[in-house]
Amino acid sequence: MRDVHSRKMKETARIAVRGSVLRVISLAATTLVAFFMMPFLVHRLGDHVYGYWVLAGTILGYYGLMDLGIVSAVQFYVAKALGEDDPASANRAISTAFFAFAALGLAITLITVVVALFSHVFIRSSSDASVFRAVLLIMGCGFAVGFPGRAFVGALSAYLRWDLISSIGVGVLLFRTVIIVAVINAGWGIVSLAAVTVSSDVLTYAFYYFVLKHIRTEFRLSATRASLKALKEVFRYSAITLIVKISDQLRFYIDVFVVSAILSVGAVTHYAIASRLALSYRELMIALFGILSPLFSQWLGSKDYLRTKRVFVISTKLSLSVGAMIASGMILYGRGFIELWMGKDYLDAYWPLVFLASGVFFEISQIPAMGYMYGTSKHHFLAYMNLVEGSFNAILSICLARKYGMKGVALGTLIPMAVAWFLIQPLYVCRQIGLPIRVFYTNIFGRATGVTVIGMLLPWFLCFSWFTQAKFATFVPFVACQTIIALAVSYLFAFGTDERADILRALFPEKHRRSINASAELQAESLV
Repeated sequence: MRDVHSRKMKETARIAVRGSVLRVISLAATTLVAFFMMPFLVHRLGDHVYGYWVLAGTILGYYGLMDLGIVSAVQFYVAKALGEDDPASANRAISTAFFAFAALGLAITLITVVVALFSHVFIRSSSDASVFRAVLLIMGCGFAVGFPGRAFVGALSAYLRWDLISSIGVGVLLFRTVIIVAVINAGWGIVSLAAVTVSSDVLTYAFYYFVLKHIRTEFRLSATRASLKALKEVFRYSAITLIVKISDQLRFYIDVFVVSAILSVGAVTHYAIASRLALSYRELMIALFGILSPLFSQWLGSKDYLRTKRVFVISTKLSLSVGAMIASGMILYGRGFIELWMGKDYLDAYWPLVFLASGVFFEISQIPAMGYMYGTSKHHFLAYMNLVEGSFNAILSICLARKYGMKGVALGTLIPMAVAWFLIQPLYVCRQIGLPIRVFYTNIFGRATGVTVIGMLLPWFLCFSWFTQAKFATFVPFVACQTIIALAVSYLFAFGTDERADILRALFPEKHRRSINASAELQAESLV
């Protein structure tokens, strides 16, 4: 029994690590494709037509809020059911969410039709309005058709199959990109672009369904399995997630409006450089460490509180180490990178980058804590804290912008983030998980952050401090070398012996298994 449990945990760790790596690869692929596709589409379609494409995409972006946080609710209830070994409850949660999404999809269709009918109000040209109407109807109705498939995303993430989600996403992304290039080069225009985009999205959700059926033979999708009671439970959880999503919009996107209103529209471009880099840092960290919630849900179901605390400690140290390494690199090399990337005229984005990256660091240090809160249905505290933080963000940014410009806007974001994520959030989570707050600040936060920062600063002072600017060909090796040194120092000094062993088991399960087998064979031979 013990060997079976051990093998199961190793398999779980292997899947989790693979999922984390593939999430990063998926994020990188999406970013690169977007980077190259934007100029291609602008040059082929023209500024005028591409503007309508952006407008349609913006409208669809607001449809995403109609998710209502149901995906996270499916993830929680399915993962909890897995921990309780209750496949019937898992099927009930998935089926309930699927048909709830179907109803929301119908609402999206009706909204799309209404917006399309009145498109002539904000588009003066009748021919342009006709084209935009066709694009919006295709994309809106396609979005609605694929909306129920989000239930499968929640279910697959509950099974920790981020590797499959990411692999399907990358595969469809590459396929869609090739088709779009061919279609646009053939001169078929924006309507065909919409059709290709919608078709690929629906194909993605179909893949999710068949993969879920394959990995979980007990999965059954049926209207009879959905229930009003399950729907109430799903909405009780998802309503809090929706508040978090709305408050995140306030926290991360209010700055642009403040800069535009108080400074100038031109300053938005400069501030957007810092904002984009800081948000990319955040997205990368979420891709790496935002996979823990289903694990905590499973252990809640099986009442494995000891493993919950152990994984929380190790994952927090890992998040802090990687996060401190990236934030230090952005501070040390941010000025040179901005000059290489955008030119000297945009160096005023450096200090906003320093402040925003520092604020994001405090937040990403709590990614495992957020996973714990979502995984144990304690994310109501996160929702309330985010709303308060977002409100102070807006107030401080407005006040400080008048005196300090873009730096003031970024400071207005940093200060509430530091207070919320460094002082308030740890107090709540540590109390919930049974971890002394002194241990968190000294042995976890202080140790992991301090060791990693030293690992970044020492090589910089000794070897790289003279480096201010160069070509990317020399810039990248410098940063890579410093990163390797910092990771090695962090691994050796931020983690205990048992924690290092756990990390190796997660990263190299096959090698660890072979070493155990070899040890067992040696023991058997000695007995003979």
